[in-house]
Amino acid sequence: MPFANANSLARAVALIDEGFSQRYVARKLGVARTTLRDAVKRFRETGSYERRPRQGRKRCTSARDDRFLVTNVLRNRFTTAVEARYQLREVRNVQSRGAAPDL
Repeated sequence: MPFANANSLARAVALIDEGFSQRYVARKLGVARTTLRDAVKRFRETGSYERRPRQGRKRCTSARDDRFLVTNVLRNRFTTAVEARYQLREVRNVQSRGAAPDL
């Protein structure tokens, strides 16, 4: 189980710096020893308690588009994903990734 927040990781690093073993600190905080080891290693490398940004596909929709989709699907729960996509395209003029621009 990963750390709940940066404060608990900071506490773990402080305990280890005080001389407690990783096994003791992991047991005291209720996390796996390997989780603690990896988190402390990440802190030592980056100097930050925050998690690293993950890789992945870039978002196609904004927060506004997401709210629009949620609102419309909640209004009509039988809307399919394809219908919701077409509604979003009509209202927000969202293009799919592979679409060529209109010239």
